Amino acid sequence: MPRILGFLFLIMFFTSSAYSMTIDEAVSHAMKNNPELQALRLEEETAKGQLEKARLLLINNPAIEGSLSKKEKPIEEGSGKYKNYGIKLSQEFEIAGQRGLRIEVAEKGLSKVRLEIENRERILTNEVKDAFAKTLASKKKVELTKEVVRLKEDLLNFTKIKFQAGDVSGLEVNLAEVELSKTKRDLILSEREYKEALLSLQGLLGVKPDNAFRIKGELSAEMPSLPDKEKLQNLALIRPDAKAAVMEEEKSNAALFLIKREAVPNITLSGFYDRDENRNVAGLSVSIPLPIFDRKKAERKEAKTNAEQAKINRSGIEKAIEREFDQAYNAFVSSHEEISVFKKEILSKSLENLSLLNLAFKEGKIGFFDVRLAQRDAIDIQFSYLDAVLRAQQAIYAMERTIGGKLK
Repeated sequence: MPRILGFLFLIMFFTSSAYSMTIDEAVSHAMKNNPELQALRLEEETAKGQLEKARLLLINNPAIEGSLSKKEKPIEEGSGKYKNYGIKLSQEFEIAGQRGLRIEVAEKGLSKVRLEIENRERILTNEVKDAFAKTLASKKKVELTKEVVRLKEDLLNFTKIKFQAGDVSGLEVNLAEVELSKTKRDLILSEREYKEALLSLQGLLGVKPDNAFRIKGELSAEMPSLPDKEKLQNLALIRPDAKAAVMEEEKSNAALFLIKREAVPNITLSGFYDRDENRNVAGLSVSIPLPIFDRKKAERKEAKTNAEQAKINRSGIEKAIEREFDQAYNAFVSSHEEISVFKKEILSKSLENLSLLNLAFKEGKIGFFDVRLAQRDAIDIQFSYLDAVLRAQQAIYAMERTIGGKLK
C-alpha cells in the first residue's frame, strides 16, 4: 500500500508540473519578461532623469568663497596682529533661454524612448504570435504524421494478409514496409521540429527551457475580409517607429537651437563682503566670459549633422514602411485567395478518404499501387492545407505588425 501511494504521488507531482499557455497568455508573459523589452524600459528611467535635470531652475550650483589672513600691527599701535577676512557668493545665470530648450530636448527624448518601447512591444507581439503559430503548426504536423503512420501500418497489415492469400506480390509488401519506414522517419523529424519550436517560443517569452511547457489552441483558417488598402497604409505611417523617427528629428532640431543658445555667454553675479583693520566692504560684481576661443563651432557642427541624419533616417523609415506594407498586403491577399480555394472540410475529408481507400483495398476493390498513389495525394493535400493555414495566420500577424494594431 505505501508503494502504491508513493507511486500515485509521483504521478500527481509530474502531472501538475506541466503547464500550458494560450497565445494571449504568451503575449502577456512576453511583455513582462522579455529581456530586450526590460532593458529598453530601463532607458525610460534614464530619460526621466534627464528631464528632471533639465527642469532645474538653475543648471549650475552657487559657489561660495572665503578668505582669512593676519597682518602684523604697526609698532606705534603696539604688538599684535590684524585679522582680515572676506566672503563671496557667486551664481551663474543663463540669459538666452537655454533652460526652455533643454526641457524641450529632454521631453522629446523621453517621448522617443516611450515610442521605442511601444514599437518594441509591437514587434515582440508579432514575433510571439508568429512563433506560437509555427509551434501550433508543428504540433498539428506531429498529430497528422501519427495518423499517417497508423494508416501506413494498416496498409502494411492488409498487404501482408493479401500476400498470404496470393492476391499481391512480395514487391508490394516491401513497398508498404518502405512507405511505413519513411513515415516513421517523418514522425521523428516532426517531433524534433515541434520541440525546437517550443524552445524558440520559450526564448521569446523570457522563460527557461522547460520540457513541461505546452501550448493551447488551434490554427484558424478564418481570415478577416480584405480591408481598404489606403486606410491600412495610412495606419502604417503613424505606427510607433514612424512617430519615433519624427520625434528624433524634432529633438535633433531642438538640440541644434540649444547649442546655438549655449554659445551665448552666461552671466555670473557675485555678492561679496570684505573686512580689514580699516574698513568693511560689501558689494556686487558681474563677470561675463568672452567667447574668443570656444564658440561652440564643433558642437554646432555635430548637432547639425545629427539633425540631418535624423531627417534622412525618418525618410528611410517611411520608405521602408511603404515597402513592408506592400509585401504584407500582397501576402495577405495571396493567403486570402489560397484559403478560399481550400474547403473548410478538406482536411477531415482527406483523412476519411485515406480510411476509405484502405478499406477498399482490403475488400479488393482497388489494387495496391492505386491505393498507394491515392494515399500519397490525400496526404499531400492534408499537409498542403496545414501549410496554407499557417501562411494565412502569419499573413494576418504580418499585416497587424505593419499597421501597428489588430485587423478589424
